[in-house]
Amino acid sequence: MMKPLLFAFVFLSACQTKNTKKENLQSTEEMKSKTDTTLIASLEVDSVVTLTDSISVLFLVNNPTEDTLRFTQYHTPFEGFMSNFLTITDEKGNEVSYIGAMTRRVMPPPEDTYHSLAPGQTDSVRFILNKGYRFDKAGLYTIQYNGGSVNGLSSDTIVKLNIQ
Repeated sequence: MMKPLLFAFVFLSACQTKNTKKENLQSTEEMKSKTDTTLIASLEVDSVVTLTDSISVLFLVNNPTEDTLRFTQYHTPFEGFMSNFLTITDEKGNEVSYIGAMTRRVMPPPEDTYHSLAPGQTDSVRFILNKGYRFDKAGLYTIQYNGGSVNGLSSDTIVKLNIQ
């Protein structure tokens, strides 16, 4: 009596393992699919400026996919300084103070806040960094876009800025 039950238990356990592997394979495929449909955000800035300069930054959103995709301008420079969409730190890891507005927004975002990008297209906006962030001293800074959790933009670009 024990041998048939043991056999049934081992057989069912093996079946469960196969299902788990199939689910993991499906999750991997889903992740790959999501990665293939992501808009990419990046920043461009002159690497050396002076403390009294207006620091011009170019924010770009690129669609590397074969589909037309869209994103909301929430938490991007396309809406101006309405949120702290950048992480800026000095050489010691101290965060630079954000001095722009902090706006509450309607969720889900209204249709007129969306930008559409055709396959291979890039949209961009230029903004003055020190209108939204306070730089008190010269030094080496790192800048990274952090607003992607709100609008789905992907970014792993870190730019360096040397303020003299």
